[in-house]
Amino acid sequence: MLVAINNLPSYFTSFAKLIFVWLWIGSSIVKAEVRFDVFMGFADKARNSEWFPVTVEIENDGPTFNGVIEIKPSSFNDQLIRYAVELPNNTRKRLSIPVFNNSSYRWNAKLLNDGKIVSEYDNLRIDSVPWFTKLLAAVSGQQSSGPVLPLTRFKNNNSNKTFSPRVAHIQADIFPDNPVTLHGLSALYLNSNRAINFRAEQASAVSIWVRSGGHLILGVDQPSDITGTPWLGELLNTQFGLVQNLEIGALFQSWLSNAGYPIGAVDEEFTTTFVTAAPVQLKEGKTLLSFEGKTLIANANRGLGQVTILGFNPEREPIRSWENRAWLWSRLAEIDSEWFVSEQPPRNYGRMNVDGLYGMMLDSRQVSKLPVIWLILLLITYLVIIGPIDRIWLKRINKQMLTWLTFPLYVIFFSLLIYYIGYRLRAGQLEINELHIVDVLPGDQVTLRGRSYASIYSPSNKDYPMGGSLALGAFRSELSSFSNGGGNQPLLIGLSPGKLEAKARVPIWTSRLFSSEWVNGAASNIQTTITKQNDDAYQLEIQNGLDKPIIGAAFVAMQRIVYDDSINITPGASGILKLQRSDSKVLDVISSSSSSIRSSIQSRNRAFGNAELSRIDPDLMNIVTGSFPGALELESITQFKKDVNQFDSSGGMDASGYIERDGSVLFVFVQDHAPIQSTGLFESKLGKSHTLYRIPIKLPYNEGAFNQAQTN
Repeated sequence: MLVAINNLPSYFTSFAKLIFVWLWIGSSIVKAEVRFDVFMGFADKARNSEWFPVTVEIENDGPTFNGVIEIKPSSFNDQLIRYAVELPNNTRKRLSIPVFNNSSYRWNAKLLNDGKIVSEYDNLRIDSVPWFTKLLAAVSGQQSSGPVLPLTRFKNNNSNKTFSPRVAHIQADIFPDNPVTLHGLSALYLNSNRAINFRAEQASAVSIWVRSGGHLILGVDQPSDITGTPWLGELLNTQFGLVQNLEIGALFQSWLSNAGYPIGAVDEEFTTTFVTAAPVQLKEGKTLLSFEGKTLIANANRGLGQVTILGFNPEREPIRSWENRAWLWSRLAEIDSEWFVSEQPPRNYGRMNVDGLYGMMLDSRQVSKLPVIWLILLLITYLVIIGPIDRIWLKRINKQMLTWLTFPLYVIFFSLLIYYIGYRLRAGQLEINELHIVDVLPGDQVTLRGRSYASIYSPSNKDYPMGGSLALGAFRSELSSFSNGGGNQPLLIGLSPGKLEAKARVPIWTSRLFSSEWVNGAASNIQTTITKQNDDAYQLEIQNGLDKPIIGAAFVAMQRIVYDDSINITPGASGILKLQRSDSKVLDVISSSSSSIRSSIQSRNRAFGNAELSRIDPDLMNIVTGSFPGALELESITQFKKDVNQFDSSGGMDASGYIERDGSVLFVFVQDHAPIQSTGLFESKLGKSHTLYRIPIKLPYNEGAFNQAQTN
């Protein structure tokens, strides 16, 4: 017994040491259980008023848990995004979350487990690029040999930093897999050696993005990269000639000089070197650069977007070390030479967003505005009563001291009067109006790429549930300097695979506009047959396979437009549109309405005024106008091509570039029809839903008229 007592302290000491070791090992394991990495934008860059990806990589070595990724701006509370993800033990997941850039420079990101913070990052900085500035992303063979752009020559150094076109070098493993986020890019360069290793989700994202308005620049390392990769072969539809060494240095020099780039003196050494190239034959494409009948750079429309293919690898010598290669990348990315010649930067103010145009169509007609003259008369009446009238009648009854009582009574009376007037002008029933802009994208499987606008009128301050089972979905509120009553209201966005949920706050007696982005693989229920009648005329037959009649159709080809806003193609029937080269130019038709649209949007943003002036009807041509915000220039300033007050847009809405590349598209308008379930997840007695389909059309063409591959 005595021995046991003497050994007791050493027993406890050993046990305490063992506990300490266990705790140390346990704490190390806990720290290593979850790794949470966040990559903002395109290499920390994102354009204003556009989508960008937040790529999140999570590695969980600990117990299984259901995590929530939370992303929000550091300085604003206008949006909070939560992405729900299941994190089993011993797994690593990489996610691409679509986020809308509302001019925020700093963001916060957290990983939560049952409301508790597992890991977090504060003040993640992002380079917020002006919407009209080019952002070229690059997935290069080697970053050091990838795209570079020239420096701008603006007088102010801050302007050079703010407005200069950017290059974002992205690693292939963290490249986004959501096509919505890719619309934040002006163009994307891919080296075929990297593209062949894209995951299926990444390849699908690029393909959908291109067909819905993106621009892919592909550098060919080996022709077999294209022919042996199904998604590249289907998207590009190109053939190659034999690989050969060509002395084409002088050709590059003249090609860039003809575009107005100030490349300086001729590089004699470069002009005498050989470039290894494989001549290309791009179906339905046009030659941009050729040498002795061999096409080296070609471009073609694919859906509403375009592909530019290089029959050589621009990351190899001699181009890699060419002192003028930055000008080559500027030409490929379609950056106007004025950006590098002008000493004055473009203006970054006075711009409007096409959201305002759709808002004017969808805002509830239950709301009326108090005319400004009535407001002035009401104010004058108030001032007259509290001033001379109050003084005169109190003096007559010799009760001047009663002004301490009468004055607050006047204030209460006029407050109640104003409230009553506001109630009579704005009180109504809950209402939701929706407009779906849907691109019917061609390919091995037809894909619908949609943008759904929804305007909610609320008779009370309330949060409304929105969303649905939207594949690759994204959600945002209206983008506007003045949000017509909805500015700075909280917006909670919940995402999970294949599902989108949002809680949107709508202030009392106002309409607030929201936009949902989505992708859906579905068959097209509108069939078209086009016939070339002669060199100056086409006939388009439209077969309606929808459940509602087509009440408006417009056809754009040869940069001309023909439309019929009284057409009535019932389900199962067909209709005809005929277009001739003598018809009006589409961009002229659109730009002619610039001033009236600008005035209407400004009126919509005012609290008082003429309610009718701030509304336009959701008919065919008004909705089609929203597809060409690039043509809605609001001032005729010619000293710098980009120095205009112009409409911005997002998500590939602008089809102006496609039309300028001689693209052809059919617009089909259907009332009381929607391709998806309503994005409003609440009951409403009032509301309507319309759809505009945008269908790229391939014109009949002569195969022999396009570039041919040379095999000699």
